[in-house]
Amino acid sequence: MARMVKVLSTILLLSIITLFGADTSNSDVLVLFDSYGLLYKDVVDGEQIPNGWSILQISAQKWYLETQSTDSKYLLPVQLPEGNYQLKNGMLVSESGDTYVNTSFGLAKLIQNGETKKVLRVSEKASALFRVPGSYSIYYTLKGNQLEQFFEMNSPVDKAFVILSTAPGEGRNVYYTKMEMAAVAADEVSSSGRKIFILGDMEGLKSGMNIRNKNIQIVRKDWNTIYLGYSYTYTWQPADYIVNIQCNDELPAGSVYVFSDISGHVVPVGTANMPDINKEGDLYVSKSWDVYHSWTLTKSTKTSGKTYIVGELNLKGQGPTKIVINARNLNGLTVSSGKITKQAADYAEIEFNLSGSAQIKISFNYTE
Repeated sequence: MARMVKVLSTILLLSIITLFGADTSNSDVLVLFDSYGLLYKDVVDGEQIPNGWSILQISAQKWYLETQSTDSKYLLPVQLPEGNYQLKNGMLVSESGDTYVNTSFGLAKLIQNGETKKVLRVSEKASALFRVPGSYSIYYTLKGNQLEQFFEMNSPVDKAFVILSTAPGEGRNVYYTKMEMAAVAADEVSSSGRKIFILGDMEGLKSGMNIRNKNIQIVRKDWNTIYLGYSYTYTWQPADYIVNIQCNDELPAGSVYVFSDISGHVVPVGTANMPDINKEGDLYVSKSWDVYHSWTLTKSTKTSGKTYIVGELNLKGQGPTKIVINARNLNGLTVSSGKITKQAADYAEIEFNLSGSAQIKISFNYTE
């Protein structure tokens, strides 16, 4: 199984590099996935391999890993100089960085920490493929009809030719903290079901690089959305504030920082977790103060395998309102107000522009 993983990782990395035909001969190539990275670089004999790196493939005729260990070294006997110290892991550390520790022979000054390291032994200079700690996340800002895309990268190396690789379902949320920011328009290509973002040669990666990638023109509609709980009567509760976006892009999942115009100022109003979007999707932001709703179930009848629902949806507030009904084999939907804009076998949407208060009588039948 481990050998198969190595083979597949090698094929994937080499196919990505070949795909865009860029000259990476003088650069380490770092491909970041959502929870790990693949690093393709030249290696020489005696090179130390960092902790957490796994060798997947090396082009040399012969190679192996050598483990080298060194013991800690101390100076003793010593007297503790007068000064300010911090106690760290049972050792005294001075302001100048000198470290003192109690041993069975008395107080000693630490001269050299013991360590164990892995050293690569290769028969000649070669190319190596490593699986390394690393990741990236995608996040967005939504201001009016502009959706701006950002990348946040976690890299084990400071300089490389960087590629991001994503597939549906792999997105992770990121909570943005301001770090180093760069503006790069990544080349986008698709290969083997994956979306590839080619960032090119980059430096300063270890500092937690954030990349502003591109602006996306969208069609935005803000809704007060009600998911109707039709099987029981309930009292007043707030609608959901949901932003529907439509665009010409396929967008990987990520956090979206939603802004709105309030009294002439563009201000953040919430954070949404955006799923993978193919041309259109909904962003749940929060509950809404603008619209409240209650439901009175006036009739529920079961006959011939069907359930017949009759009820009254009471509304108060203002703003565009969308009522969503989910029911198996939904049929015979009628409403006293509003417009049925979507209806399928198990789903329906009703749109209504609320101003003040209103009551909508709704009836339908479904199969349990």
